Amino acid sequence: MSEKLLSAFTSLGVGGRADVTVVRDTFDVKEDDVILGRGTNVVVSDLGVGRRVLVVRCGGVETAGTRLTAGGGLPLSAVARAACASGLSGLEWAVGIPGSVGGAVVMNAGAFGGCMADVVSRAVIKTPCGEERLTAEEMRFGYRSARLPFGVVTRVTFDLAAGSAADALALAAGFNARRRAEQPSGRTAGSTFLSCGGVSAGYYIDRAGLKGFRVGGARISEKHANFIIMDEGGRADDFRRLADTVKLKVYSRFNVRLKEEVRYIGEFR
Repeated sequence: MSEKLLSAFTSLGVGGRADVTVVRDTFDVKEDDVILGRGTNVVVSDLGVGRRVLVVRCGGVETAGTRLTAGGGLPLSAVARAACASGLSGLEWAVGIPGSVGGAVVMNAGAFGGCMADVVSRAVIKTPCGEERLTAEEMRFGYRSARLPFGVVTRVTFDLAAGSAADALALAAGFNARRRAEQPSGRTAGSTFLSCGGVSAGYYIDRAGLKGFRVGGARISEKHANFIIMDEGGRADDFRRLADTVKLKVYSRFNVRLKEEVRYIGEFR
């Protein structure tokens, strides 16, 4: 364990200091730990975090027929690409998603009509009381959510379908081309807000005239209104204040209450 800037562990590149432990094989979990995967859907306070932060890097991939098991700390994109290259179909939508396998389970990540709930059969979670092994039914997946005990997702098993590696890779490439065309590059946390009543948050943000709107070093992408871009020198507090402003303006205009998909970690002013 050592004190580090959490900005080094988040896709936004923001976050103050905390005691960080990188976990791989042997580790313990405490009730007040903060668990961080690849840091792609989180906003960590500029003030840091006054608790231990576990950065999950549990790895390893195994296949048995159409079943694939992967470490919770691996990048989901890399696991999905490996599945495609092995002629296993079902994760093509995930090639290009930057989060970890475990984080994707926690939030039931999805894109292009696919999601983790469609392909995950079970997971192993290390909790303060020991290991728990859950089936997909026990995880109770919902829209960008799952019902999991507190802990580190160490192993995830996917039930996939046999197919053609060439076809799977071609489909994944097509999804990635769409992702590059529709979504901005740069320092983002991914989609900022959840869809509301089946309508994308970006629809409301765009029609509220907020593309390009900024607070400090954070601004709404002009390419996709549901992405907040962090400029050089931008702070987590800028992101939070911009997100709060967007919620107020969308509610004032459309009487719609947006809810963040990103998760805030630490104390904000």
